[in-house]
Amino acid sequence: GDIDEEYVSSASVLLISGTALCESPSREAALKALALAKKNGVGVVFDIDYRPYNWKSTDEITVYYSAVAAQADMILGSREEFDLTERFTGLDGTDEASAAYWQSKGARMLIIKHGKEGSSAFCSDGNRYKVLPMPIRKLKGFGGGDGYASAFLYSLCSGKDIPYALEFGAASASLLVAAHACSEAMPTVGQVEDYIKSIHTGNEEYVVKF
Repeated sequence: GDIDEEYVSSASVLLISGTALCESPSREAALKALALAKKNGVGVVFDIDYRPYNWKSTDEITVYYSAVAAQADMILGSREEFDLTERFTGLDGTDEASAAYWQSKGARMLIIKHGKEGSSAFCSDGNRYKVLPMPIRKLKGFGGGDGYASAFLYSLCSGKDIPYALEFGAASASLLVAAHACSEAMPTVGQVEDYIKSIHTGNEEYVVKF
């Protein structure tokens, strides 16, 4: 009852976190919001956001993750999170196979993260980008996904192009894993911009086509 169609239809994009799918009634609320977004032409972003302590079984994870991923315009997740989502598909666990499969379902972009190795972005127009690791001293292994998704989507919604948005998202994630706190340490736009300027001391490129 908390999901309002008028509110959903007014959005630029609907972001669904995989964490919202692990329990009722949050699960049904997320699925209702997804259905209303599709009905009203609102883009859907699925951030897989796997947290093992929330789920009862691996099969349950795959059932709900794959159901939402099949309707998403954009999917973000680590390689391990994509593997969980794809358990029933017979895919070979490569980024290329994941991109081809979910784009055949309608996804326009996949961002697949590889931890300290960086991440890859696959676009439905055929462009592919690698986001290289940024120089930072990592203090914790959580929070980076939220920093990445929020900054990346902020950039896109602000009219920036994909390479800029990818670098902005990666920079935000880098700053967040270098902080002791999580949501309290979420960097501001200015802090992300300053960090990006500080790491471009020469001709470094952190987002490259491949």
